[in-house]
Amino acid sequence: MSVQSSPTVQRHHLVIDSLDNIVAEGTIVEVGVDSSSQTVHGVPLAAENIRVSVSKCLVENALLPVPIRDEIVFVSDAIGTCVAWPKDWVIPATAVGNAKQAPRKYGRKKTKQWVDTDKDDDDLEHLPADLPPALLSLSKWGNEFLKDRATIHTKLSKDLFGTERKIALFRSDLFAFTNVQEVAGDTIVMYMSFLREKLKESNMLNMIGFVDPSSLGVGNSTDRSRSFSAALKRGKPGQFFLVPYNTGKHWILSVVSPSEELVYFMDPMKRRMDVTTDEWRTIVNQYGIPEQIGDKSCGYFIMLYMREIVQDKEQNWTKKWLTRGDEKYTMQDVDVVRQEWAEYVLKFTSN
Repeated sequence: MSVQSSPTVQRHHLVIDSLDNIVAEGTIVEVGVDSSSQTVHGVPLAAENIRVSVSKCLVENALLPVPIRDEIVFVSDAIGTCVAWPKDWVIPATAVGNAKQAPRKYGRKKTKQWVDTDKDDDDLEHLPADLPPALLSLSKWGNEFLKDRATIHTKLSKDLFGTERKIALFRSDLFAFTNVQEVAGDTIVMYMSFLREKLKESNMLNMIGFVDPSSLGVGNSTDRSRSFSAALKRGKPGQFFLVPYNTGKHWILSVVSPSEELVYFMDPMKRRMDVTTDEWRTIVNQYGIPEQIGDKSCGYFIMLYMREIVQDKEQNWTKKWLTRGDEKYTMQDVDVVRQEWAEYVLKFTSN
């Protein structure tokens, strides 16, 4: 039986923390199903939240209290779609006065849907030994300033993906990178932005492009296919595209050559991709890539794969990896990526 939604006509203020912190306007969407049984973009709604349709953003850098993975993080990204919002923070417009809001930093409130139960999850005070110098500096900075939902946030130019891309790095992202734990999409996007700068320095921008990993995780399969196709249309003849993708707790990398209808598939666990597709004439499983260390290093390894491709001015990486055999990456190699990433992120800490 289909469920018909009927948004109420009453306008509501969407707030964070208190009545005077209004970040958006919207309407409540009733679907006639108990909230504990509902999902929003595939994520359980939870009893403490309500489904709202965001119609207007009042604070551009405000972060959603209940983000949708790494895909819809800012309130401004949610305009025209439905998101979950804590019930206590959805206030009828008639109940809120017109008092002016004091300027403040907006962050993302930790909710039951995504916070880890480990109480040390955001610990940036007790750091591992022998951290790369830049990561040590970034972690110490984060320990002091990434409090009360503060973030490192910026907007990357459309040069990277064809459209502007908002980025928000949280205290937990620094903790993950410091402790070599699973990395989020925005963490990888920041490294892709760093690699693009290296391509520009080497005059290789016509050789390699990038596809936003979040564009492959929004909507249904048709929407994702359209988004991917639109990204590839930016390419030039002979250009490769680096396409990181999270399959659900695991990062893989595809290197796509649209002009050759060819995809190189790189899984840090060295699994094969066996598919039949009308879109790609050939899918090559790259067996010569180094295999990941442990069960949480896949994100770091695809960053290393991308780094090697970007550094190869002759673009012979396919032949190199076919002949490498059992070559491995070490923690020293991972630390090179962590150092480069931290040096790049430190440039944005004054935002």
